[in-house]
Amino acid sequence: MRRIVLVRHGAADDPEEGINDRARALTDKGRRKTERVARGLGGCLGAVDLMASSPLLRAVQTADVLDTHLHAGRRVETALLEPSADAGGLLEWLNAETGSELAVLVGHEPQLNTLAALALVGEPRGFMVFRKSAACLLEFDDGLVPGGALLRWFMSPSQLVRRH
Repeated sequence: MRRIVLVRHGAADDPEEGINDRARALTDKGRRKTERVARGLGGCLGAVDLMASSPLLRAVQTADVLDTHLHAGRRVETALLEPSADAGGLLEWLNAETGSELAVLVGHEPQLNTLAALALVGEPRGFMVFRKSAACLLEFDDGLVPGGALLRWFMSPSQLVRRH
């Protein structure tokens, strides 16, 4: 069995402030909330094999905070987690990541929503709403194939905070 946790990045600088989208950083409030969420995820998951994030600054910073509680065996940044990336390509990449029984993926909307839909029902038509710092756990029994996942939980940031 393989488990994948999808986490949306924490609250970041407002895009209207003239900041390049790739360089938008977590706000102080976003960092504090992500820290509390990380403690909750740590209580749910323990150590993880792989933590992958989008290369956009807010996702990398979110992964940095999460890693203080999840102690990832390996960290990578991949363009496959950028907002407009192909969810099917990400599933293929994850299938090739042997030895990663538990992976945490830190990304953006709408890509996480599309990935969850592809994993759960086989169609890349998002139907979930990932608030900032929200997370879900998907389980796969027989390879990471479209429609092959089971949703174990989907929690808002406030639910994750209450977990620690």
